[in-house]
Amino acid sequence: MKTKLNIFVKIKASFRLIEAVRQANKEHASTGNRYYVMPTSGTSGNLVIMDRVNFRKLKQKHYISHKATQMNLETECFYCTPYRNGMGELSQMAKSLKRESYYSWVAAVRQLRKAEKSKQKAKKQ
Repeated sequence: MKTKLNIFVKIKASFRLIEAVRQANKEHASTGNRYYVMPTSGTSGNLVIMDRVNFRKLKQKHYISHKATQMNLETECFYCTPYRNGMGELSQMAKSLKRESYYSWVAAVRQLRKAEKSKQKAKKQ
């Protein structure tokens, strides 16, 4: 399902995703660990690059629910590097599906921002 985004917003979002993927691949090349490009919570619209160790630390500090698992991390990410042994690389089909889920997430974040903005505007009046 294609998401409806302004062409300029989509270009900006795609550049943001490309940069995050580039950084994840760079980290993977230097350490060999598997890195995930994940969305942030809230309406910031930023992306976070994390590996398994940082995922566990965020769970310990209660930034991420204790119910979250490694499988959730893999299904919710917008991109992930292969494992150290080269297995688990995303296929082109999986990459395109994850890219489309990223665009729908961007659209949802934009919708939330607009709703918050109109709510604050109505509160002032």
